[in-house]
Amino acid sequence: MKYDIETLKQALEIAKLLGAGEGRSDTPEAVKGDDRAVIVRSKDAGVQFGYLDRYEGSTVYLTKARQMWSWTAAEGGTLLDCATHGVKGGKFSSVADAVIVIGACAIIDCTAKAVKTLESAKWG
Repeated sequence: MKYDIETLKQALEIAKLLGAGEGRSDTPEAVKGDDRAVIVRSKDAGVQFGYLDRYEGSTVYLTKARQMWSWTAAEGGTLLDCATHGVKGGKFSSVADAVIVIGACAIIDCTAKAVKTLESAKWG
């Protein structure tokens, strides 16, 4: 298909009039967190517990974060159960001041009850 330069210019002008491209960006806008306790599931980095600093698309920034290598929920068995009821066992890393989780597919809010056990969980 062949187009002349004038036709392309007219098409661009029409697109502008219709609002094409307005309010769109290739990079997602950062959403400020409120330092609430969350569990983050990611595609490649596993599961993290920490405090939400912010997120941009599927990249999540946590503070006081711990990696959850394995877990046994206090009730039930899913991550949602861990975030609601806490854990009674598992393998948790030491606390890192800050962690950037790339490829997050879930951010789960934690209850105060769950936070107590998630903060005190040990490796093994």
